[in-house]
Amino acid sequence: MSLFKLVASLACIAALVGCTSAPAAAPTSAPQPAATTSSSAPAAAGGAPVEISLHYPVGVSGPLAKIIDGYMAEFNQQNPGIKVTPVYDGDYVSVAAKVLQLAQAGTPADVAIVNAAAIYQLTDASAVIPLDDLIAQSGGDAYINDFYPAFLANSQMGGHTWSIPFQRSTLVLYYNKDLFQQAGIANAPQTWDEMIQDAQKLQQKDGSGNVTRYGVGFPSSGTAYWEFQALAIESGQNVYDNNAGNKVFFNAPASVQALQFMIDLNKKYDVSPPGAVNWDTLPSDFAAGKYGMIYHSTGSLTSVLKSAQFNVGVAILPKNQQFGTPTGGGNMYIMKGIPADHQAAAWKLIQWLSSPEREAQWSIDSGYVAPRKSAYDTAALKDYTTKYPQALVARDQLQYAQNELGTHEMVQIQKFLSDAIQAGITGESAPQDALNQAQQSATQVLSQYQT
Repeated sequence: MSLFKLVASLACIAALVGCTSAPAAAPTSAPQPAATTSSSAPAAAGGAPVEISLHYPVGVSGPLAKIIDGYMAEFNQQNPGIKVTPVYDGDYVSVAAKVLQLAQAGTPADVAIVNAAAIYQLTDASAVIPLDDLIAQSGGDAYINDFYPAFLANSQMGGHTWSIPFQRSTLVLYYNKDLFQQAGIANAPQTWDEMIQDAQKLQQKDGSGNVTRYGVGFPSSGTAYWEFQALAIESGQNVYDNNAGNKVFFNAPASVQALQFMIDLNKKYDVSPPGAVNWDTLPSDFAAGKYGMIYHSTGSLTSVLKSAQFNVGVAILPKNQQFGTPTGGGNMYIMKGIPADHQAAAWKLIQWLSSPEREAQWSIDSGYVAPRKSAYDTAALKDYTTKYPQALVARDQLQYAQNELGTHEMVQIQKFLSDAIQAGITGESAPQDALNQAQQSATQVLSQYQT
């Protein structure tokens, strides 16, 4: 697929949905870095600092843009030979579209935090460089193997490492411990059946029968495919084949069961609102006491803990046939075609952001999982997780995690599934019919990538 066609597709879809970004496939031969791979970042001629850009998204609640701005101010102060300008581009889809547009225009960004599942998208467009040589100069295996395997799973492809994990996440179950105690519920639910039973106890209605508090909130707007993946995995099968990024299982029995369960939360069990549940407002609604439990990203943890006026519980997601969750969040990429001094400065920034101390602080500031194992050995994160053990749940859930939906033509493929989910929830189509249509559309698009 041409870069022009990919960018046009992304721009069109980004205008329609506010969600995550999109992947692509590995080229047959890895593009070589356009510059030297020195890990030191020299100042530009005349002693002026090397000026680079960092494009990044915000995909969860909380003042994360201000935090990133503060980090970059700190980095610039510590590294006077480099000046990083942070550029907030919106959600993950918007960031991917922006950096691909810049690449097409011949004015590539330097560093970009893009959806981790975008590995096919960015390599198909030949927009990023492999990081193997840079990693080898900066600790090699000791550096890269310090990242959790579940997060490296969509950072590496074709024998190369293409990105470094940064703001990584899983879905978790948030629950109101005070309400649990009042309802006589001892522990967080471990199964779908237990979750339904607990939600029924937590549901509250007024004298007229109007719901004043829902038992559970399962987000189903925007990037509904991501939350949906958790239910499909828990029902026995992920929605795609990660090996080549060219096959999906949208209408498999596990997917149909997952969509029916989402519908049943309202239609059968009456524990969730009718229609689509808004991803963006769900954490604040939970903190305001409008839900007894919600499914949401661990990246919202810090915001929820700060705003809730009750004891917040966090648990791994309840299982159906098995425990499961998709990983999510963003990785750091170096864009292809930047000058040697920009590449060196970009790598120095990535090393700084991926240091155990910075990853620990980012986890504290945001709620995202610190993707390096050694981050949990830092004094700061040890102290924080002692005070807030909720921050360890998403990390401990990684043993059950699988990759986020990431294929060739990713944004389009993700949208097919999200649209099918919406059609099922709104009653526009029966679950099987909606998912059959999504499968047919995705298979047709991916047919060009079959080997």
